[in-house]
Amino acid sequence: METTENTGAAETASAENTVSPEGTQDALLLAQNKVKELEQKCQELNNKYLYLYADFENFRRRNEQERINMRKFGSEDLLKDLLQVADNFDRAVVHAKSSSPEKGSALANVLVGIEMIQYQLMEALRAQGVTQIKSLSAKFDPNFHEAVGEEAADAEAGTVLKEELKGFMLHDRLLRAAKVITAKKN
Repeated sequence: METTENTGAAETASAENTVSPEGTQDALLLAQNKVKELEQKCQELNNKYLYLYADFENFRRRNEQERINMRKFGSEDLLKDLLQVADNFDRAVVHAKSSSPEKGSALANVLVGIEMIQYQLMEALRAQGVTQIKSLSAKFDPNFHEAVGEEAADAEAGTVLKEELKGFMLHDRLLRAAKVITAKKN
């Protein structure tokens, strides 16, 4: 009887170890669904990574551009103030020349000194990227000129006749618009 019991137990164990074809297909479908789910999650994470990487690169470029602009234009307020000093040197030179100083006189020597300082100041401004806007005889451009008056003249209407105050650029940015008088139609 023992052999019969052992045989029955072996058949039961054998039946438990064998999986029906339907069970195998179910397990395979579950595994395939799990793989698809994991691939989808992996794709989502990869997309998030690429988005964050692109966002970081844009941030880095903006930050670099801001640093460059800060170096180029950070001294803009100081340079505007120095332009007022340069204007005063221009006025001093014009005034001193209008009194027609004799060569070798004290006034003539002071005038030479003022012109030297004026030249040195303008060279320092040029070294910082400041350039003068050429306005005389040019066509009025509201991007660079501020009209402070009009005069009748033989020139074409809208042509700059006089420059009341010089205009300047700082690299490629307007630092101060030129205040000009333009020709008007007769």
